[in-house]
Amino acid sequence: MTPTRIWLDTDPGFDDYMAWLLLQAEPRFVVDGVSVVAGNAPLARTLSNALRIKALHGWATPVYAGCDRPLAQAQVTAQDVLGADAMRSVGRKLPAAEAAPTPGHAVDALIHHVRTHPGQITLLAIGPLTNVARAFERAPELPGLLGRLVIMGGSTDRGNTSAVAEFNIAADPEAAAQVFESGAPVWMFGLNVCRQVEVGPEHVAQVRAGGRPNALLFADLLQAYTEIRPGRNRQALYDPTPVAWLAEPAWFGMEPARVDIELTGRHTRGMTVCEFRVPARATANAHVAMHADGPAIMAWALASLLRTL
Repeated sequence: MTPTRIWLDTDPGFDDYMAWLLLQAEPRFVVDGVSVVAGNAPLARTLSNALRIKALHGWATPVYAGCDRPLAQAQVTAQDVLGADAMRSVGRKLPAAEAAPTPGHAVDALIHHVRTHPGQITLLAIGPLTNVARAFERAPELPGLLGRLVIMGGSTDRGNTSAVAEFNIAADPEAAAQVFESGAPVWMFGLNVCRQVEVGPEHVAQVRAGGRPNALLFADLLQAYTEIRPGRNRQALYDPTPVAWLAEPAWFGMEPARVDIELTGRHTRGMTVCEFRVPARATANAHVAMHADGPAIMAWALASLLRTL
Protein backbone atom coordinates (compact mmCIF):
# COMPACT_ATOMS: atom_id res chain seq x y z
CA MET A 1 0.00 0.00 0.00
CA THR A 2 1.30 3.44 -0.93
CA PRO A 3 1.64 5.60 2.21
CA THR A 4 -0.47 8.73 2.58
CA ARG A 5 1.72 11.76 1.95
CA ILE A 6 1.17 14.43 4.59
CA TRP A 7 2.28 18.01 4.99
CA LEU A 8 1.86 19.10 8.63
CA ASP A 9 1.08 22.75 9.43
CA THR A 10 1.46 23.21 13.18
CA ASP A 11 2.12 25.46 16.19
CA PRO A 12 3.67 23.15 18.83
CA GLY A 13 2.10 22.95 21.68
CA PHE A 14 1.94 19.62 23.45
CA ASP A 15 -0.97 18.14 21.53
CA ASP A 16 0.73 19.16 18.27
CA TYR A 17 3.75 17.18 19.48
CA MET A 18 1.55 14.17 20.14
CA ALA A 19 -0.06 14.47 16.71
CA TRP A 20 3.38 14.57 15.05
CA LEU A 21 4.50 11.53 17.04
CA LEU A 22 1.43 9.60 15.90
CA LEU A 23 2.09 10.52 12.28
CA GLN A 24 5.71 9.35 12.56
CA ALA A 25 4.67 6.12 14.29
CA GLU A 26 2.14 5.10 11.64
CA PRO A 27 3.69 3.19 8.71
CA ARG A 28 0.76 4.17 6.48
CA PHE A 29 1.86 7.84 6.63
CA VAL A 30 4.89 9.72 5.42
CA VAL A 31 5.40 13.30 6.61
CA ASP A 32 6.90 15.19 3.67
CA GLY A 33 7.30 18.51 5.45
CA VAL A 34 6.36 20.63 8.45
CA SER A 35 5.40 24.30 8.34
CA VAL A 36 5.33 26.15 11.64
CA VAL A 37 3.00 29.04 12.44
CA ALA A 38 2.51 31.37 15.38
CA GLY A 39 -0.38 30.24 17.55
CA ASN A 40 -0.03 28.49 20.87
CA ALA A 41 2.95 30.82 21.38
CA PRO A 42 4.82 33.37 19.23
CA LEU A 43 6.61 31.93 16.21
CA ALA A 44 10.06 31.97 17.84
CA ARG A 45 8.75 29.59 20.51
CA THR A 46 6.63 27.31 18.32
CA LEU A 47 9.52 26.99 15.85
CA SER A 48 11.96 26.26 18.67
CA ASN A 49 9.62 23.56 19.99
CA ALA A 50 9.36 21.99 16.53
CA LEU A 51 13.12 21.98 16.07
CA ARG A 52 13.67 20.52 19.54
CA ILE A 53 11.17 17.76 18.82
CA LYS A 54 12.88 16.99 15.50
CA ALA A 55 16.32 16.89 17.16
CA LEU A 56 15.11 14.73 20.05
CA HIS A 57 13.75 12.04 17.75
CA GLY A 58 16.32 12.35 14.96
CA TRP A 59 13.68 12.86 12.28
CA ALA A 60 14.78 13.96 8.81
CA THR A 61 11.55 15.81 7.96
CA PRO A 62 12.22 19.39 6.77
CA VAL A 63 10.84 22.05 9.14
CA TYR A 64 10.11 25.55 7.82
CA ALA A 65 9.37 28.79 9.65
CA GLY A 66 6.09 30.33 8.57
CA CYS A 67 3.92 33.32 9.43
CA ASP A 68 4.60 35.15 12.66
CA ARG A 69 1.31 37.06 12.97
CA PRO A 70 -2.36 36.80 11.97
CA LEU A 71 -3.61 38.35 8.73
CA ALA A 72 -5.45 41.23 10.38
CA GLN A 73 -5.87 41.12 14.15
CA ALA A 74 -3.47 41.39 17.06
CA GLN A 75 -1.70 38.19 18.01
CA VAL A 76 -3.21 35.98 20.68
CA THR A 77 -1.57 32.90 22.18
CA ALA A 78 -2.51 30.03 24.49
CA GLN A 79 0.42 30.59 26.85
CA ASP A 80 -1.93 31.45 29.70
CA VAL A 81 -3.13 27.83 29.51
CA LEU A 82 -0.11 25.95 28.13
CA GLY A 83 2.71 27.86 29.82
CA ALA A 84 5.28 30.28 28.45
CA ASP A 85 6.89 27.58 26.30
CA ALA A 86 3.50 26.03 25.34
CA MET A 87 4.83 22.75 26.80
CA ARG A 88 3.70 22.68 30.41
CA SER A 89 5.30 19.74 32.27
CA VAL A 90 5.23 18.17 35.71
CA GLY A 91 8.99 17.55 35.42
CA ARG A 92 11.05 16.85 32.32
CA LYS A 93 11.20 19.36 29.46
CA LEU A 94 12.18 19.09 25.81
CA PRO A 95 16.00 19.13 25.56
CA ALA A 96 17.49 22.46 24.52
CA ALA A 97 19.24 21.06 21.43
CA GLU A 98 17.52 22.19 18.23
CA ALA A 99 17.73 20.88 14.69
CA ALA A 100 18.42 23.49 12.04
CA PRO A 101 15.39 24.93 10.28
CA THR A 102 15.14 24.28 6.57
CA PRO A 103 15.95 27.44 4.56
CA GLY A 104 13.07 29.28 2.96
CA HIS A 105 9.62 30.41 4.06
CA ALA A 106 7.03 27.79 4.96
CA VAL A 107 4.41 29.25 2.62
CA ASP A 108 6.73 29.05 -0.37
CA ALA A 109 7.75 25.51 0.55
CA LEU A 110 4.13 24.39 0.88
CA ILE A 111 3.18 25.89 -2.47
CA HIS A 112 6.14 24.26 -4.22
CA HIS A 113 5.48 20.86 -2.66
CA VAL A 114 1.78 20.74 -3.55
CA ARG A 115 2.46 21.95 -7.09
CA THR A 116 5.11 19.25 -7.47
CA HIS A 117 2.74 16.50 -6.26
CA PRO A 118 -0.75 17.49 -7.48
CA GLY A 119 -3.60 15.53 -5.94
CA GLN A 120 -1.25 13.55 -3.71
CA ILE A 121 -0.81 15.70 -0.58
CA THR A 122 -2.98 15.68 2.52
CA LEU A 123 -2.48 19.02 4.24
CA LEU A 124 -3.03 18.52 7.96
CA ALA A 125 -3.47 21.95 9.58
CA ILE A 126 -3.57 21.84 13.39
CA GLY A 127 -2.80 25.46 14.24
CA PRO A 128 -4.14 28.84 13.12
CA LEU A 129 -4.68 28.83 9.37
CA THR A 130 -2.41 31.78 8.54
CA ASN A 131 0.17 29.80 6.55
CA VAL A 132 -2.57 28.02 4.59
CA ALA A 133 -4.42 31.24 3.77
CA ARG A 134 -1.21 32.95 2.63
CA ALA A 135 -0.40 29.96 0.40
CA PHE A 136 -3.87 30.09 -1.15
CA GLU A 137 -3.49 33.86 -1.72
CA ARG A 138 -0.16 33.46 -3.50
CA ALA A 139 -1.19 30.37 -5.48
CA PRO A 140 -4.95 30.49 -6.17
CA GLU A 141 -4.80 27.12 -7.91
CA LEU A 142 -3.50 25.40 -4.75
CA PRO A 143 -6.86 24.40 -3.20
CA GLY A 144 -7.65 22.40 -6.32
CA LEU A 145 -4.25 20.69 -6.24
CA LEU A 146 -4.58 19.32 -2.71
CA GLY A 147 -5.66 15.76 -2.13
CA ARG A 148 -7.51 17.00 0.94
CA LEU A 149 -7.25 19.61 3.67
CA VAL A 150 -7.78 18.25 7.18
CA ILE A 151 -8.26 20.87 9.90
CA MET A 152 -8.31 20.72 13.67
CA GLY A 153 -10.34 23.80 14.45
CA GLY A 154 -13.76 25.20 15.06
CA SER A 155 -16.75 23.75 16.84
CA THR A 156 -20.37 22.94 16.14
CA ASP A 157 -21.32 24.04 19.65
CA ARG A 158 -19.24 25.47 22.52
CA GLY A 159 -15.92 27.24 22.13
CA ASN A 160 -12.81 27.35 24.30
CA THR A 161 -11.44 30.84 23.54
CA SER A 162 -14.89 32.41 23.79
CA ALA A 163 -18.35 30.99 24.36
CA VAL A 164 -18.51 29.92 20.71
CA ALA A 165 -15.01 30.27 19.21
CA GLU A 166 -12.26 27.64 19.19
CA PHE A 167 -8.65 28.82 19.58
CA ASN A 168 -7.17 27.93 16.17
CA ILE A 169 -9.96 29.77 14.37
CA ALA A 170 -10.13 32.66 16.86
CA ALA A 171 -6.36 33.20 16.55
CA ASP A 172 -6.81 34.20 12.89
CA PRO A 173 -10.47 34.33 11.82
CA GLU A 174 -9.72 36.11 8.55
CA ALA A 175 -7.35 33.31 7.53
CA ALA A 176 -9.95 30.69 8.43
CA ALA A 177 -12.61 32.49 6.42
CA GLN A 178 -10.37 32.54 3.35
CA VAL A 179 -9.56 28.85 3.70
CA PHE A 180 -13.17 27.69 4.07
CA GLU A 181 -14.19 29.85 1.10
CA SER A 182 -11.32 28.61 -1.09
CA GLY A 183 -12.98 25.54 -2.56
CA ALA A 184 -10.41 23.22 -0.99
CA PRO A 185 -11.71 19.75 0.01
CA VAL A 186 -12.01 20.37 3.77
CA TRP A 187 -12.48 17.90 6.60
CA MET A 188 -13.08 19.73 9.90
CA PHE A 189 -12.43 18.28 13.35
CA GLY A 190 -13.77 20.69 15.94
CA LEU A 191 -14.02 20.80 19.70
CA ASN A 192 -17.36 18.99 19.60
CA VAL A 193 -15.75 15.77 18.33
CA CYS A 194 -12.36 16.15 20.03
CA ARG A 195 -14.13 16.28 23.40
CA GLN A 196 -15.28 12.72 22.73
CA VAL A 197 -11.62 11.60 22.86
CA GLU A 198 -10.31 11.98 26.41
CA VAL A 199 -6.88 11.32 27.87
CA GLY A 200 -6.46 10.68 31.58
CA PRO A 201 -4.17 9.28 34.28
CA GLU A 202 -4.50 5.70 33.06
CA HIS A 203 -2.94 6.74 29.75
CA VAL A 204 -0.17 8.67 31.50
CA ALA A 205 0.60 5.54 33.53
CA GLN A 206 0.83 3.40 30.38
CA VAL A 207 3.27 5.79 28.74
CA ARG A 208 5.33 6.13 31.93
CA ALA A 209 5.53 2.34 32.22
CA GLY A 210 7.44 2.31 28.92
CA GLY A 211 10.40 3.37 31.04
CA ARG A 212 12.62 4.73 28.28
CA PRO A 213 13.86 8.34 28.52
CA ASN A 214 11.61 9.65 25.76
CA ALA A 215 8.60 7.87 27.25
CA LEU A 216 9.27 9.40 30.67
CA LEU A 217 9.64 12.87 29.13
CA PHE A 218 6.41 12.46 27.20
CA ALA A 219 4.61 11.16 30.29
CA ASP A 220 5.57 14.31 32.21
CA LEU A 221 4.21 16.49 29.41
CA LEU A 222 1.09 14.36 29.04
CA GLN A 223 0.36 14.46 32.77
CA ALA A 224 0.61 18.26 32.79
CA TYR A 225 -1.75 18.34 29.82
CA THR A 226 -4.34 16.22 31.63
CA GLU A 227 -4.13 18.54 34.64
CA ILE A 228 -4.76 21.81 32.77
CA ARG A 229 -8.19 22.20 34.33
CA PRO A 230 -7.89 22.41 38.14
CA GLY A 231 -9.68 19.61 39.94
CA ARG A 232 -10.08 17.45 36.84
CA ASN A 233 -7.31 15.16 35.60
CA ARG A 234 -8.80 14.42 32.19
CA GLN A 235 -8.54 16.46 29.02
CA ALA A 236 -9.93 16.35 25.51
CA LEU A 237 -7.41 15.32 22.87
CA TYR A 238 -7.45 17.94 20.13
CA ASP A 239 -4.72 17.86 17.49
CA PRO A 240 -4.23 14.06 17.51
CA THR A 241 -7.91 13.45 16.75
CA PRO A 242 -7.74 14.12 12.98
CA VAL A 243 -4.62 11.92 12.83
CA ALA A 244 -6.78 9.09 14.17
CA TRP A 245 -9.30 9.76 11.40
CA LEU A 246 -6.56 9.54 8.80
CA ALA A 247 -5.61 6.16 10.28
CA GLU A 248 -9.15 4.75 10.72
CA PRO A 249 -12.05 6.75 9.25
CA ALA A 250 -14.50 4.11 10.52
CA TRP A 251 -14.01 5.46 14.07
CA PHE A 252 -15.75 8.69 13.04
CA GLY A 253 -19.10 9.97 11.87
CA MET A 254 -18.89 12.86 9.38
CA GLU A 255 -21.61 15.13 8.00
CA PRO A 256 -21.52 17.57 5.08
CA ALA A 257 -22.05 21.21 6.04
CA ARG A 258 -21.58 24.77 4.96
CA VAL A 259 -19.02 26.31 7.34
CA ASP A 260 -18.69 30.08 7.55
CA ILE A 261 -16.48 32.08 9.91
CA GLU A 262 -18.04 34.90 11.90
CA LEU A 263 -15.81 37.98 11.60
CA THR A 264 -17.82 40.86 13.03
CA GLY A 265 -19.97 39.63 15.90
CA ARG A 266 -19.33 41.30 19.25
CA HIS A 267 -19.67 37.97 21.08
CA THR A 268 -19.23 35.56 18.18
CA ARG A 269 -16.06 36.58 16.27
CA GLY A 270 -14.18 33.41 15.32
CA MET A 271 -17.25 31.19 15.51
CA THR A 272 -17.58 28.41 12.92
CA VAL A 273 -21.20 28.70 11.81
CA CYS A 274 -22.15 25.23 10.58
CA GLU A 275 -25.22 24.89 8.37
CA PHE A 276 -26.08 21.19 8.11
CA ARG A 277 -29.24 21.68 6.06
CA VAL A 278 -27.48 20.98 2.79
CA PRO A 279 -28.21 21.17 -0.06
CA ALA A 280 -31.62 22.67 0.82
CA ARG A 281 -30.29 25.79 2.59
CA ALA A 282 -26.65 25.96 1.49
CA THR A 283 -23.95 24.27 -0.55
CA ALA A 284 -21.59 22.17 1.56
CA ASN A 285 -17.96 23.28 1.69
CA ALA A 286 -16.72 20.84 4.34
CA HIS A 287 -17.14 17.45 5.93
CA VAL A 288 -17.59 18.04 9.67
CA ALA A 289 -16.75 15.39 12.26
CA MET A 290 -19.65 14.76 14.63
CA HIS A 291 -18.96 11.45 16.37
CA ALA A 292 -15.78 9.64 17.46
CA ASP A 293 -15.08 6.27 19.11
CA GLY A 294 -12.94 7.66 21.92
CA PRO A 295 -11.86 4.34 23.51
CA ALA A 296 -10.78 2.87 20.15
CA ILE A 297 -8.86 6.03 19.29
CA MET A 298 -7.05 6.09 22.63
CA ALA A 299 -6.14 2.41 22.39
CA TRP A 300 -4.62 3.01 18.96
CA ALA A 301 -2.85 6.18 20.09
CA LEU A 302 -1.26 4.51 23.13
CA ALA A 303 -0.08 1.53 21.11
CA SER A 304 1.41 3.88 18.51
CA LEU A 305 3.16 6.03 21.12
CA LEU A 306 4.67 3.05 22.90
CA ARG A 307 6.07 1.82 19.59
CA THR A 308 7.85 5.08 18.86
CA LEU A 309 8.88 6.54 22.27
